[in-house]
Amino acid sequence: MGLAGTEERAGHPLAAEFLPEVRELLAERGEPAYRLGQAYAALASSLVSDWGEATSLPKELREELSGRVPASVLELRRISHARDGTRKYLFFTRDGHAIETVMIPERSRRTVCISTQVGCPMACTFCATGLLGIKRNLKAREIAEQVFAVARDIAPERVTNVVVMGMGEPFLNYRETIRALRVLNDPRGFRLAARHIAVSTSGLVDKIRRFADEPEQFHLAISLHTPFEEERRRLMPVAARHSIPELMDAARYYVERTRRKLFFEYTLLAGVNDGPEHVEALAELLDHPLYHLNLLRFNWTDTGFSATSLRRAREFLRHARSQGLSATLRPSRGQDIEAACGQLAAGDARGSAESR
Repeated sequence: MGLAGTEERAGHPLAAEFLPEVRELLAERGEPAYRLGQAYAALASSLVSDWGEATSLPKELREELSGRVPASVLELRRISHARDGTRKYLFFTRDGHAIETVMIPERSRRTVCISTQVGCPMACTFCATGLLGIKRNLKAREIAEQVFAVARDIAPERVTNVVVMGMGEPFLNYRETIRALRVLNDPRGFRLAARHIAVSTSGLVDKIRRFADEPEQFHLAISLHTPFEEERRRLMPVAARHSIPELMDAARYYVERTRRKLFFEYTLLAGVNDGPEHVEALAELLDHPLYHLNLLRFNWTDTGFSATSLRRAREFLRHARSQGLSATLRPSRGQDIEAACGQLAAGDARGSAESR
């Protein structure tokens, strides 16, 4: 028997973790082990949203699955379209929580920004999601299904990149986040290359080290936002848990362990963290050939902050590069539908689904 046949007989450990309810139902029915792999492939590879579409499974099994374990764990309520082509998706979980996902088109790339929690407990002072507090963690299926739904929506175009930068702190939901990413990366699942997947964290030191030890080549981004300790504590309460020196020790561990570029996210806030002294301190702090600074102008949220002007942001970038920093200024996308970084708050969640 070939490798595929051997794998089918042995079962599919990732599928068993991803679809525990399906696994239990199949066990009750005494189905052969390969049925779980077929169900998994139907969801993660064929992207069915209803078991009736999973024609690799027997009709009677499809009917029972539909009655007991629906193929979709998220309900898509609304798709908002921005002038620049960005799309924002409003989903509801089975227990009635709202989450948002964003698709950003750019040349040949179609990047999906996904959420890992309902709300966020990190309370960054300039982020709309942080104002929500935390309701609960998302399950791996709820995380991955955001990508599946977007892929169905934009077909025949393909999802080319996934960034875990939506609602929530992914490293506070570490196990389910990694499980979902493995499904997205799995050759028998969604088949997205690991180097096209990136995770953003507010700076949980122990989890950064753990992430560095994972076998997959996922990318990592760390939210920094200022090189000064006290200022970072005011902007990001997580900084009270992990100092900047502790954070940079973990960052160095990551690049030494993986030999991959490490991205530092920096939101420019007018009159707060956009001065020349910030550039000088950043140049000293990020003195490593594998560190890259991603600058982003603040996207409006009702938090009392203002965006650094485009002229000043460009000056900040020029100054940073003159100091030897590897840096880029990223454009904001989807602002007119509140889909840009820091704006996801499942706003107007009570609204009905709009026609497309």
